Amino acid sequence: MRYFWLFFAGLLISMPAWAKIEYSATVPVDVDAENSVVAKEHAMLEAQRKAFLQIAGQLTSEENVQKLNELTDDAIAYFVQSVGVADEKAGGTKYIANLTVQVKEDLLKDYLAENEMIQSDSIDLVVVPVLQDRPDGYPLLWEENNDWLHSWRSKGQIKFGTMGMRALNDNYRNIDGLNAQGALYMEADVYTKIAEMSGSENVYVIYAEKQQNGDLKVTIKSVKTKAEDSFTVAAGADIDLYEEAIKKSVMFISNMQREAKNADDVAAVNNINAVYAYQDMKDWLNKSKSISDLPQVEGIDTKSFGGGKVNFTIRYTGNLDDLWTALQEIGLSHEVAGNYFIIR
Repeated sequence: MRYFWLFFAGLLISMPAWAKIEYSATVPVDVDAENSVVAKEHAMLEAQRKAFLQIAGQLTSEENVQKLNELTDDAIAYFVQSVGVADEKAGGTKYIANLTVQVKEDLLKDYLAENEMIQSDSIDLVVVPVLQDRPDGYPLLWEENNDWLHSWRSKGQIKFGTMGMRALNDNYRNIDGLNAQGALYMEADVYTKIAEMSGSENVYVIYAEKQQNGDLKVTIKSVKTKAEDSFTVAAGADIDLYEEAIKKSVMFISNMQREAKNADDVAAVNNINAVYAYQDMKDWLNKSKSISDLPQVEGIDTKSFGGGKVNFTIRYTGNLDDLWTALQEIGLSHEVAGNYFIIR
C-alpha cells in the first residue's frame, strides 16, 4: 500500500492541475442609440452575451459556443450573477464603459453537462455518485439534496493522465431502474443502457456515506469488473469533504482501471487443435488470415499439410463459445472429432 500512495503522489505532482477557469470577464462597450438610457440597456445585454460566451468557451468547443449564442438575452441573463461597471461615460446617445460580468459557475457547468457540451475528446468512464447524507438516511441519486452528485458535476470533465471521467447528467434519469438502490445493486440491463448512452463500458458507482462523527466513507464499485475499494475522508474545520473525496476517488478509480488492464493483459491463452480441408493453397491462406484477424485469436501455428488438409493450432483468449461465434461470423463452422475440431 505504501508504494501505491508513493506512485499516486508522483502522479499528482506531475499531472496538470484541474484547469483554472475564470467565471468573470470584462467587456468594453461603446453603444450608440436614441438616447444614453437605451444605449446602456443595449450595452448591458451585449456585455452579458459576450462575457457568457467567452467564459463558456473555456469549458466547451467552438461549435457548442455557436449553439449557446442562439440563446435569448433573457436566457443568458439567467446565468449572470453580477455586473460591475468601470470607466462609465454616458450622455447624449452614447454609453461607454468597461463591464465585468460574473456568471453562476454551478449553473453554467450543470447546463453544459446536461446538454452534453462539456469539452471532451472522449468519455473514458462514467461515475454514478450516490449519497447517504446521514447514517439513518436513505441513499440519494436524482434527489435535489444529493450534493455529492452536484460536486461531481461541478467539475465537468475530470482528466487524470490519459483518463477522463464525468458524472451522469439528467438525460440518464430516463433509464428504468436507475435510482439510488438501482445504482448500488445495478442490474445488467441498466448497466448496458448506461454504457450505450455514454459510449463507455467503464461505469463506476461512487457511494458516499456520512458517518456519525462527520467523516465521509466512500465506496467505489466498478460495474464492469465487480471490483470494489473504499476509503474515508476525515472531517475537519478546513476540509471540504466532497472536494477531498473526489480527488481520492479519481486516484482509486485510476488504480482500479490499471489493475483491470493488467488483468486483461495477462489473460490466459488457450489452444485448440483443428483440421481444415482446403481447396488449394490460396484458399488456406485466405482462411488462415481471416481467422488470425479475429480479436479473440492470438495466432495460428501450422503443424502439417497432406492430402488436401492442414493441421493447425489456434491460440485464443476468452471464452471458447465466443471463438465459435466469431468463426461463424466469417462463414466457418466446426465439428468435434476426438481431441481436435474440424473447421469447414
